[in-house]
Amino acid sequence: MIKSFIFIKDMWYFICGWPIRFFCVMFFRMRFYGVTNVPKRGGFLLLGNHQSFIDPLLVVAPINRVCAFAIRNNLYRAPVFGWLLLMYSSVPIKRGQADLTAIKGCIEKLKAGYGLVLYPEGTRTNDGKIGKIKPGFGLLARKANVPIIPVIVDGAFECWPKHNIMFSLGRVFVQYGKPIQPEEIISIGDREFAKYLTKVLRNMQSELRLKVGREPFDYQNKPSEKPDDLPKQENSAVPVSIGASNAAFQKSQITKRIKKDINYIWYCLWRVACRAFCRVLFNPKAYNLERVPEKGGFLLLSNHQSFLDPMLNANPFKRQCCFAARDTLFKVPVFGRLVHTVNAIPIKRDQADLTAMKMFLEKLKDGYGLVLYPEGTRTTNGKIAEIKPGFGLLARKANVPIVPSVIDGAFECWPKHKKWFSSGKVYVTYGQPIPAEKVAELGDREFAKYLTKILRDMQTELRLKVGKKPYEYQENEK
Repeated sequence: MIKSFIFIKDMWYFICGWPIRFFCVMFFRMRFYGVTNVPKRGGFLLLGNHQSFIDPLLVVAPINRVCAFAIRNNLYRAPVFGWLLLMYSSVPIKRGQADLTAIKGCIEKLKAGYGLVLYPEGTRTNDGKIGKIKPGFGLLARKANVPIIPVIVDGAFECWPKHNIMFSLGRVFVQYGKPIQPEEIISIGDREFAKYLTKVLRNMQSELRLKVGREPFDYQNKPSEKPDDLPKQENSAVPVSIGASNAAFQKSQITKRIKKDINYIWYCLWRVACRAFCRVLFNPKAYNLERVPEKGGFLLLSNHQSFLDPMLNANPFKRQCCFAARDTLFKVPVFGRLVHTVNAIPIKRDQADLTAMKMFLEKLKDGYGLVLYPEGTRTTNGKIAEIKPGFGLLARKANVPIVPSVIDGAFECWPKHKKWFSSGKVYVTYGQPIPAEKVAELGDREFAKYLTKILRDMQTELRLKVGKKPYEYQENEK
């Protein structure tokens, strides 16, 4: 029974390993050196520098062995995540004290033939440099009679520094050093070995950074300098402050671009899933897709037939869009966070939401397509209600064209009074872009009436094209 459970855990480790490898290669373009230094069988202790939360993933990605990890015990209390850690052959450890239970668990893993990943600095770096190694790890290797493999990660600090909540794209390199055998460790005292390992890791880091074209860290300079050694301050205050502000600005721009790249990758993944979902259930067909601008921001205003509309409107595009969603959706557990990650912007209904308007303008000026539903709510009968004023003002402020769009068939698949959708055939068409200059010529209410007529004419044309009877609109119908 125990062997079966261990086999299941090992299989789970390798099943999860492939998505982890894909994640590392996709986001960090990883490159490895010296992987052949890792033993092919038997236990080993992998001791590395600690640059970020993702270090455990990075150091085991190229190793075709089952590895275990020592992880601080409070992470095991997290719902679901804690259970996954246990399934991943990890050992809980109490930080800041001598945890004999954890030491015993680590020795058992090593004797069972696992690779054990530990970070002897004790915590993540604040500046990318390697801090002094804490004593005790040489003793652990001697007790288990296994070799120590020193490993260096470089670039992970730039991708996910200690003070950042989320990671960003970047380039990461990993170097595995030559094994330090148990016989060599026995001849050295524990504190002396800690100093020796600190020197080994720092030398490996310098060699790796030179190899990949980066400047090595300077470990010779002391943290503080004497006042006499400081540069003179005469006539230097302004240049220094300007240089610092320029550096900060460049860093913020790079961070913004990287976050935008990550968001685009995530958006594309969800778009693929939505396309598959729509293709199976609704087999949507899009007309006049070439009318949607290939570059620059634009405002896509569509009729609103169902909850499916944002997927149906934006899925045919090869570019990224953002959406407005009522603020109550963001309060739903899990779903609210998910909606936020796919570029949805919360908006308060039935009031002038200036915060949402500001975010809309920012997205349009950043070159996104913004999908909005100017009727304000879903239709109750499939017809297009009169458009509410205010959307022309948004287009004028951002100086972007408006692309009118009409969805037909989504109302039959998911009408407003039903809780669940059903399969069916859906059609989407896109109208000629209305330039910002044309919008500027009309007052806000005049433009609302103008757009209402355009959408209703497009709907009539679309329904005739697909063999459906057009809706009849009275002159005074709202």
